[in-house]
Amino acid sequence: MILHIHFQSIPVEDQDRALAFYTDKLGFDVHTDAPYGDNWRWIFLTLPGGQTRLHFAAKTEMEVHGKPALCLVSDDVDAECARLTQAGVAISQGPDDAPWAAGVRWATLRDTEDNIILIESFTAEGA
Repeated sequence: MILHIHFQSIPVEDQDRALAFYTDKLGFDVHTDAPYGDNWRWIFLTLPGGQTRLHFAAKTEMEVHGKPALCLVSDDVDAECARLTQAGVAISQGPDDAPWAAGVRWATLRDTEDNIILIESFTAEGA
């Protein structure tokens, strides 16, 4: 039986820049930040109360072609977009009602490494 996802890798070029964005803007906590090879670090982040970790992989090792590299769930996408905008994050699309499912609100943004991040919230109808 699979219990949960241990970690998801996201491609980055500059670990310090990505670390600042994910901790300062999105609210992730540092779980692990340790040396790994030449000029690279083994970095894992978590969301408060979450089990799944986010891992920074070298961008040269991964390619994401126009699809979200990360999908997050918020209790209120509109409020989260307002908070992120206030923090200096540009929202790429939305917030809007999802055309793919009733009861889903969504928005996208790009991180400092040009990865697309999808944020969704669900009503009882979309859960």
